Amino acid sequence: MWEENYNFQIFNRVALLGTGLMGGSLGMALRERGVAGEVVGYDRDSRVSQLAREKGAIDWFVDSPAAAVEGADLVVLAVPVRFSSEILKGCASYLAPGTIVTDVGSTKHNILEELAEHIPAEVILVGGHPMTGSDESGIGAADPTLWENAIYVLTPHKNVPTKQVEILQQMVYGIGAQPLILSPEDHDHLVALVSHLPHLIAVALVSLAAGDEKEDLVKLLAAGGFRDTTRVAMGNTEIWRDICITNRQAIDHFLGLYMEELENFRLIIKEGKESDLEQKLAEARDFRHAVPHKSRGILPELFDVVVLVKDAPGAIGKIATLLGEKELNIAEVEILHVREEEGGSIRFGFSSQDQRDNALDVLKNEGYRAHRRQ
Repeated sequence: MWEENYNFQIFNRVALLGTGLMGGSLGMALRERGVAGEVVGYDRDSRVSQLAREKGAIDWFVDSPAAAVEGADLVVLAVPVRFSSEILKGCASYLAPGTIVTDVGSTKHNILEELAEHIPAEVILVGGHPMTGSDESGIGAADPTLWENAIYVLTPHKNVPTKQVEILQQMVYGIGAQPLILSPEDHDHLVALVSHLPHLIAVALVSLAAGDEKEDLVKLLAAGGFRDTTRVAMGNTEIWRDICITNRQAIDHFLGLYMEELENFRLIIKEGKESDLEQKLAEARDFRHAVPHKSRGILPELFDVVVLVKDAPGAIGKIATLLGEKELNIAEVEILHVREEEGGSIRFGFSSQDQRDNALDVLKNEGYRAHRRQ
């Protein structure tokens, strides 16, 4: 197993094909942590490449994919999934033997099969899907901390040597993320259930609300539950179009199962079967309670404190400063519920139970309404 804490160069030259949010964030992390000797970038919009250099995401940029990949020992396709094959096809002959090619796309099986058609036999292909992102987009939103404690899925193509996969695992640790190895098929199956299906459900719910004859009142009454459930529907439409098309088999499978589940609920409610309804609700509640926070699962457990705060500038910063002065290290912060002009709940995660309990005492002594999260 590779060590998670180290600081040394893994790649001499990394080529980023695409310098937007994901490519830019990756480039910044690679350079700041010394994982890459140099990072060269290419983007079809040269103005984006210029901004990427100004932000420190790349050392320099070129005007073609071929010029970017020449001499690189790692090539990262940080472009929309359906554009990956096209861009790689145009520069495949410039890839040196032993070069590792990876991507950051949200679907894997179909895309990897297309990419494999274009690369020479001596080039290594390992798909990648960092399970992280931002509500913003573009190089302006790029941030090297995007990778901190994020699960970064790696999906090796057929017959990839273990050593090459371990090199990418090493890189993932190097940028602060946590690697998880899956087959491309398992990846697409799982993300269809936990990511793609929820997005489509949110879109369908918004469409239903938008089509209601009392649309103005719907907007007025749509509160925290509706906003939380449908937040993902605000995602980039081109990206989600490509995700649905490239993973349509798995998505179709789970859409069918979900529609059956909804029909079961419909019949239970229509027929007034209170005990069956309560059982279904309880089963769902218990399973949801068992779902780990994003920082858990394959990562060390965190111990949480939830704080109620007023809607005021710098509220989170004041709490962080207060805890920092007491030498209490916050491992993670998550906004749980916020209502404009009212405030909401903030979760602070700590690496030990003692840190959590000390933080709770400090916050209560300062008059904050706070409690442990089970």
